[in-house]
Amino acid sequence: MKKIFLLALVVRLISLYLFRNVTNYDIQSYLQVGELTLKGINIYPDVANLHHPYLPFFLYLEAMAYWLGQSKIIIITIIKIINIIFDLGILNLVYRLSKKNLKTAFLYAINPVTILITTLHGQFDVIPIFFILLTIYLLQQKKELASVLSFSFAVLTKTWPILFFIPMARRIKNKKLLVLIITFPVLFTFIYVWLFKSSLFNISKTIIYYQGLWGIWGIWGWLGKTSIFWQKITTLLFLISFFGYSWLNKEKNIIKNIFSLLFFFFIFTTNFSIQYFTWIIPFLVLIRPRHYLFLILLISFYLFSFYYFWLFCLSCKITPSWLTIIQNITGFVLWLSFIQVGYLSKKIS
Repeated sequence: MKKIFLLALVVRLISLYLFRNVTNYDIQSYLQVGELTLKGINIYPDVANLHHPYLPFFLYLEAMAYWLGQSKIIIITIIKIINIIFDLGILNLVYRLSKKNLKTAFLYAINPVTILITTLHGQFDVIPIFFILLTIYLLQQKKELASVLSFSFAVLTKTWPILFFIPMARRIKNKKLLVLIITFPVLFTFIYVWLFKSSLFNISKTIIYYQGLWGIWGIWGWLGKTSIFWQKITTLLFLISFFGYSWLNKEKNIIKNIFSLLFFFFIFTTNFSIQYFTWIIPFLVLIRPRHYLFLILLISFYLFSFYYFWLFCLSCKITPSWLTIIQNITGFVLWLSFIQVGYLSKKIS
């Protein structure tokens, strides 16, 4: 396992070095939010709506990186190193949750999806994923209090882990502990309100109104532009159906349960961002359904069709039409592949 861990570290550091000069909207957001936070300026709701639609946690890491960094490259490198640390933590948890299966650990160590999203894109979804997997691991160790607090921290870092509240809650025997899920979100929110003279209303409004990008994935991507009202209605219907499916899903194995919920999400979601692919990779290598390697490779190709713009089209003001066509076709094939792999995995189980 030490060799696999070292390989994972080296691959990620090489990727970090190769993509050190890459810039994008998210990286610019990290710089802006880090600078404002370091100066003690409240970012909710105006700046946060566009650049930090999360609870007040990661902004402190952005501020720390801004304080330590002497230049843009160093600041972003610090943030990406934090991502790598949590990604290596995921590798360790995947190893433990797979009952110390070296093949499973190796597959996660070299998977290009997480590496690209973490070290090129710079997205920090590996942090909530780490705490979700830690929650699962602690549940298996019969440590309910620690697992609830871990899940609470996952929700603090990004709010999407709340999607998996039902399967987690069902495995907590002492239901009174579930109230502690609000511990870190509430604690960090009140601390921010006190330090930055913000308001609970503005922070809550930022979180509630965030929904990702509508109509860029799956069947929704072929429907074209539509009104904000229709976007909100379809998003609400999706969430109702998702939690309904989660309630009806009686799979006792929590890893398989969340795995099936993730496929439901990727097949039916109305709102999407490419960093969401980070969520499913640990579960794909743990479950290893039929054609899972093909799915990972197709996800990687789809990601690269977006990252190509950042790497090789620096002078482009808009995405070239030929690249948009590739993205649309690849995205639709990928969506169909999720349906196929999801169907086959349900059929086998």
